[in-house]
Amino acid sequence: MKTAKVNGVEISEESVRFELDRLMVFYKSHGMTADEIRGALDVLREKALEQAIGAKLLVDRANELDIPVSAADIDGEMKKLSAQIGGPEALEKAMAEKGLSVDGLRAHLERAVRVNKLVEQSCTGVAEPEEGEVKAFYEAHRAQYAGAALSDVHGQIKDLMRHEARGKAVEAFVGELRARAKIEYADDCGHDCCCHHHA
Repeated sequence: MKTAKVNGVEISEESVRFELDRLMVFYKSHGMTADEIRGALDVLREKALEQAIGAKLLVDRANELDIPVSAADIDGEMKKLSAQIGGPEALEKAMAEKGLSVDGLRAHLERAVRVNKLVEQSCTGVAEPEEGEVKAFYEAHRAQYAGAALSDVHGQIKDLMRHEARGKAVEAFVGELRARAKIEYADDCGHDCCCHHHA
């Protein structure tokens, strides 16, 4: 299993797992089956490592810029998270299972909000998908939507296209951050690979 360090700091397995879980949820929500996900696990894990590196670079840059985050921002994220998990009791249970205090969760959410604000800045100027583009995407991928009418999957396709366009903008921004960072990879034996970027 490949690991990485960014500016001398190891990317934790927990960070990679978090990104892998996000990827699996994303691809599952866009029609990938559990078997397809299992079959692509090595590729997804590699992508998760790269996303964890990007996340580390974004966190570091957001901290450098000291992007302001208000208590109201964090409260809003706490409410969203609570709703996603199934309410306050479910959130408390999930926090207990992970050994996370309220202060610890709030600190995590503060970092996330700061990074989200930085990501939003990097995505200014990304255009919304146009109707013709949505229709063309649907026509090109009709089989993936199991005969569903365009009107039934329009929102899903538009979300996917928006996600891809924003992803490209963030990827370009992260590419700039990567060019200034020192990223070191090691294989599962702990030997350094020859994949280094230097500031």
